[in-house]
Amino acid sequence: MSGNETNKQFYRNVPFEVFEGLTKQGGFANCKDLMLIADQIPSEAKVIELGAGYGRCVDFLLAQKHTGSIVAIEQSLPMVNVLNEKYKGISSVTVLSKDFSAMDDAFQADVILWIFSGMLDFSKQEQIAVLKKTRSWLVKGGKLFIDIPQLSELTIARYTTAQDILMETPYGSIETFLPSIEDMNEYALNAGYSSISPLNYDSDTGKKRTMFMFIA
Repeated sequence: MSGNETNKQFYRNVPFEVFEGLTKQGGFANCKDLMLIADQIPSEAKVIELGAGYGRCVDFLLAQKHTGSIVAIEQSLPMVNVLNEKYKGISSVTVLSKDFSAMDDAFQADVILWIFSGMLDFSKQEQIAVLKKTRSWLVKGGKLFIDIPQLSELTIARYTTAQDILMETPYGSIETFLPSIEDMNEYALNAGYSSISPLNYDSDTGKKRTMFMFIA
């Protein structure tokens, strides 16, 4: 499957309230995922978030008195409008209305956040390519955080293979690829990361997740 192009229709169509509801349903409203890694993000770090949605991660960082720059990249125009309205006048936050997988911008970031299953929107080959891009954006010793469901987690989606998942919604279909631990290790090696560390946890609603930390 090649999910990125297919899934764009869903993200263009899904209302903000529905997307926020999915966040609560997944057990992320209280930012348990971000609390797990908060001590790994220095307050002065230059942070990039891939797929910023309605700004949950940016809100968390600002609430933690983050002083470094934050670049929130989002390709869904409705979400971009929410982000621009929310952060207008906050000089440390830059909102980019782009598909980051197609960007040729050059960054020098300390931390990249790609969480709440954003990686799953891409096929395996696309995931490999994007991991190489993130490595090029990180300074040496920089950190990439990726949060995805565990393979054992049961969902309402339909598994067309053990790792390919299709979910039909009123706002469009979502095609995803759920990488295994072995896939993630392969990605880290091929993209030039020096190490990768997984941390298993349960969300506030009992969803089984894994937070991966890649070190550049």
